[in-house]
Amino acid sequence: MAPGLDDLVAVSISHRWAPLEVIGALEQRARDAYSYLAGSSRELVVLATCNRFEAYALSDDQEEFLARVREFLGDAAGYARVFRGVDAVRHLFRVAAGLESAIIGENEILGQVARAYEEARRLGFASKYLSMLFQFAVRVGKLVRSETGISRGNVGFPGAAVKLAWERLGDIGDELVAVIGAGDAGSIIASLVREKWPRARIAIVNRSYEKAAELAAKVGGSAYPLDKLREAVSSARIVFVAINALKPVLTRDVLSVLKPGTLIVDISVPSVVEKPVPGHIEYAGLDEVKEAIRDTLEKRLAEIPKAEKIIEDEIRIFIAKWEKRLADEAIAKIMRYAEMVASEELEELTSVLRGRGIDGVVAEPLALFTKSLLKKLMRPLILYAQEQARSGRLDEVERLAEFFEKEIEKRLRKLEARPHCN
Repeated sequence: MAPGLDDLVAVSISHRWAPLEVIGALEQRARDAYSYLAGSSRELVVLATCNRFEAYALSDDQEEFLARVREFLGDAAGYARVFRGVDAVRHLFRVAAGLESAIIGENEILGQVARAYEEARRLGFASKYLSMLFQFAVRVGKLVRSETGISRGNVGFPGAAVKLAWERLGDIGDELVAVIGAGDAGSIIASLVREKWPRARIAIVNRSYEKAAELAAKVGGSAYPLDKLREAVSSARIVFVAINALKPVLTRDVLSVLKPGTLIVDISVPSVVEKPVPGHIEYAGLDEVKEAIRDTLEKRLAEIPKAEKIIEDEIRIFIAKWEKRLADEAIAKIMRYAEMVASEELEELTSVLRGRGIDGVVAEPLALFTKSLLKKLMRPLILYAQEQARSGRLDEVERLAEFFEKEIEKRLRKLEARPHCN
């Protein structure tokens, strides 16, 4: 049975209503969520970032699905919010548009939404309906950014971190800049550092030395594994921190080797810098990073009503497409049934004609005639199914689909029961 929008459910744990350390722990378990939740859903996409953990599902039994989610989340379940049907669509569109981000309009989330869908599709969990939803969400995210100023200034956390460091220190010449983390955020920071401080030496530190080396080669820097962190940062003027970890990475032992006046700009979620930070070091966390782009954020906030209007318009278009797909599936079953009947009757008629000495050359025009007749006979029923979908009477479309599915099954059983000559 084709799913209606009422079968769509989303569970969200976001930075807006949950501690970042809770989200950080869940992000590490994203792959496990698929195996845990798959049995209670027809399709599933898990979106896990440093600021949110969300599961979007099509489920015939939402209460069973939600019970499984609560089991998976454990103590974190108390932070979860549930969105159903159109509200789930709206939430995803807002996420893709950057309206639910810590920095309104940031661009990184759009790529994260696209990659979450691609991963679900690759694993076989996202099929035609969630594929349609997530492809549409990415489209909406791009549309909002192109038609509003919601992303004006191209400032996300990585760009804001570099902006803050430049405003505080200016040109640092050929001094050392350490970037801890070679993921998306670290890569952006490293590229911006090379643009802002062309003469600076850059050290890239990462758990995976291969990823550190790859990024270092792009920006003309040096690569270090995480166990060489102390050595990598000891002479740094600026240390950017953009890494996911559940416990401090810049421990007091590491901080003790930093030069007086070293600036740490920390955008890790949760923070991986052990507190309190020694007095000889200048530290800027997320709050300070946001303050550095306050003017930009205020301009973006003024664009939210425009973005929300686009989202509501696109929701209406999406609903129409979803309902059309339901109608298309019903129509496909109607036509399959009609073609099965026509094929059987055509086979029988051809056999009768041959028995009366009429050459088999008539088979082709007979087939063309039958196909044309089918289209004309079934057209009123097809138009009826489309009209029911457009009018939101999806139960009627479902009944049509189920009726013809049963008729198809009867025909198949009848064919299987026919004697075969060997």
